[in-house]
Amino acid sequence: MADKKIYYTICPVANATYIAANHGFLKEELAKIGYDPIKLQTLDQKEWSAHFTFHNDRLFREGGNIPPLWTKSNGTGVVLLAVNLIDAYQPILVREDSDINSVADLKGKKVAVPVHTGVHIDFHKATTEHGFESALELNGISKDEVEWVEVINDEGYHSDKGLPGTKSIASSEIKALASGEIDAIFAKEDDIRKVEPGLKVKVIYDVWKQSGYVPPVNNIYPNVLTVSEKLAKEEPEVVIAFLKATIIAARWAKDHKDEAEQLLAEQTYSTVEEYRATHPADFYTRLEPNLDPEALDALQIQSDFLLDHGYLAKPVNVSEWVDSSFLTKAISELDIENKQAV
Repeated sequence: MADKKIYYTICPVANATYIAANHGFLKEELAKIGYDPIKLQTLDQKEWSAHFTFHNDRLFREGGNIPPLWTKSNGTGVVLLAVNLIDAYQPILVREDSDINSVADLKGKKVAVPVHTGVHIDFHKATTEHGFESALELNGISKDEVEWVEVINDEGYHSDKGLPGTKSIASSEIKALASGEIDAIFAKEDDIRKVEPGLKVKVIYDVWKQSGYVPPVNNIYPNVLTVSEKLAKEEPEVVIAFLKATIIAARWAKDHKDEAEQLLAEQTYSTVEEYRATHPADFYTRLEPNLDPEALDALQIQSDFLLDHGYLAKPVNVSEWVDSSFLTKAISELDIENKQAV
């Protein structure tokens, strides 16, 4: 008897898969073809690393783009199904009493680079480097004009809830900022409040407000939906069903903003108020997985950056990696089903 179980894993970022999984759409769509979705983090913890490595050949993943790019570069079979661009608050922060008030003031200053030892792919480090370098470049400053200071963080990526990567910054970085060891960090402000509520900081730059056609890129911009290549090749019907569930969830969110907001606040370890402060007001209209050229261009920029900085073993050509056939089929089937329902 064929295995009718599939597994899914979701980064703690705003995405349609979380809504699909937690509002019943995913289970409902997969049940139609006799499949059962199982959250990866309900398995033994030794299996959780598949979130980064894709060593589970029946796995779907939606979330940050760096681990899938790294996995693809290493030759592991993973298929890019769709992308999404949803802004999120990504500021450069300094101490409130600092004389740094702009990116230009970072010349000659120490910026924190988090380093995680013993991890598969240090996506926090890569995100920080890309965030800082994008800010510097857009302000006409060479990366060689600042001092890059590595801050070791061995706190790990997993929480007691079984979700990976729950913080974009670590207490080690915050302590270094508070002590004056470094002058600036690239982070999410809500994480600062949770880890060190007494630390007073100010924002000197916000990636969110700098977005353009090809925006500054970090691990969650763009968000990517991927699947194990073996599953996609051997059981394409389950991939189509999974995508249909995420599309249904995204379209549901357009008519249920408050409920979607509550779900995604939960997913991102935030209160609703914190979620609103760190995401665009129209987030609920932008959750549908897609193949937007702007998002694919951004993903290629990320891939090239990671290769240039030694994070990838081999280049990843995004236009060759993405398989649009699954999303096209899912949308087509939904259109037919909707017409029949009228």
